[in-house]
Amino acid sequence: MPQRDIIVPSVRIKDNTIFSLTELYKLLYRWFELHQYAFQEREYRDEDQGNGKKHIEIKWYAEKRIDNYFKYIIEIDFLILGLREIEIEKDGVKVNTNKGDIEMRIKSYVLKDYDATWERSPVMRFLREVYDKRIIRGRIEEYEDELYEETYQVMDEAKAFLNLHRL
Repeated sequence: MPQRDIIVPSVRIKDNTIFSLTELYKLLYRWFELHQYAFQEREYRDEDQGNGKKHIEIKWYAEKRIDNYFKYIIEIDFLILGLREIEIEKDGVKVNTNKGDIEMRIKSYVLKDYDATWERSPVMRFLREVYDKRIIRGRIEEYEDELYEETYQVMDEAKAFLNLHRL
């Protein structure tokens, strides 16, 4: 079984604001693309609550292969309550956008031996442990630091986007 080193167990962004869900989606998708992550939307649930409001749950999974042994994983869970379309005036022009409660939970981890190459026997598992703790510990720490930075970068992008769209 691949080894997980959790880097960011869970950070949360929560806000009741006016924002474009479509634009937020595009922004974060581009961020993952720019940083060379393979991106998957693992779940999308959209429930009509009546009165033009929606309840949306989205689960994203993004992975970046570092080499044959390491992958970075970032997972984002969205919970959007009371989402409704509204019309606002921006720079003298009427614009359609959204308003609602949004909560994003972001977590990340380094996945080691993701192909389970070192899982074939107890001896291989022991050698993997020695390899991780004695031989490549410095490299593991570098990867952990890099993933920590990338996790907070994507979080900062989302926060800046939500703050930018405040009225």
